Amino acid sequence: MYKLIEQYFEGRLSPEEKKRLFEKIDVDPDWKKEFVTLQNLRGLTAWAPNPSLGHADQSVKSDIWKNRTISGYIKHAIGYAAAILITFTLSWFIKDSGSPERENYSSIDDINYQEITTPAGQRVFVRLPDSTTIWLNARTTLRYPTKFTGNERRVELEGEAFFDVTENTASPFVVSTEKFNVQVTGTSFNVYAYKGRNEFNTSLTEGSVFIYDHKNEVEIMQLKANERVEQINGLLEKTDFSNMDFLLWKDGIYAFDDLPFSEIIKKLELYYDITIIVNNNNIRNFKFSGKFRQRDGVDRVLQTLQKIHQFSFTKDDDKNIITIK
Repeated sequence: MYKLIEQYFEGRLSPEEKKRLFEKIDVDPDWKKEFVTLQNLRGLTAWAPNPSLGHADQSVKSDIWKNRTISGYIKHAIGYAAAILITFTLSWFIKDSGSPERENYSSIDDINYQEITTPAGQRVFVRLPDSTTIWLNARTTLRYPTKFTGNERRVELEGEAFFDVTENTASPFVVSTEKFNVQVTGTSFNVYAYKGRNEFNTSLTEGSVFIYDHKNEVEIMQLKANERVEQINGLLEKTDFSNMDFLLWKDGIYAFDDLPFSEIIKKLELYYDITIIVNNNNIRNFKFSGKFRQRDGVDRVLQTLQKIHQFSFTKDDDKNIITIK
């Protein structure tokens, strides 16, 4: 079983062998479980969260593949990929999967989408098939094809991400969000677009990007280096920026620059997936500046803010609620 599935991922199976493999996966839960497990391992070694590592080297990949047990998977995922509590889904399907009889089993190579979701209080580094690299902030979901085809490279984003896009003028790179699409040919930029929220912004550090309406693909505006577009009261406004501290989240640091306490609370709720109730109206509009390590958690952030302005808070772990008094 292991050898046959490994040969599939290595691209060494004929169409007839693929057909037999997926017939077996359909009727045997153990085969299906092994296929999904090895696919997850294969995807994990390709992501390598530490950008200095790039793709895991072949010796690391081989070591991971040899450890097919759950304990082996966890040990090597922690030891080599450092993907701390990453939750992700590697999608796969067989064409006409609802039918017991399939004619075109070679279409399994059209399994084209993978999805990664970053947990609360974490960040993830991703490398795409075109060598584009992406940092995903907390509670962010990225969906992308296993290979880019056609005349564009399109990914779907819900959350915040920093993109360093490999240049390809013949195939523009498109970030599709709930409200707007961001199109580039090759540059570096940050997108903040959490689903269901009124906030959207894109900040460009170099090159140029184009902003399009999500529904009709009509171009709205172009950004140049050190320009940001932000949705304010339903309208997009373009401004310049020079302070790069807002990008420190890529390094595991949340930076707040003269931000009202009420806005900081919204960020903490979002990043750490917790409800914060503020019963102290005296501090809502006070502005704070500071930098906080992501891994220290929401409690440490609030304890630091307590030193600047007096307040108290209690935490209900069962209900996942913090109350500020």
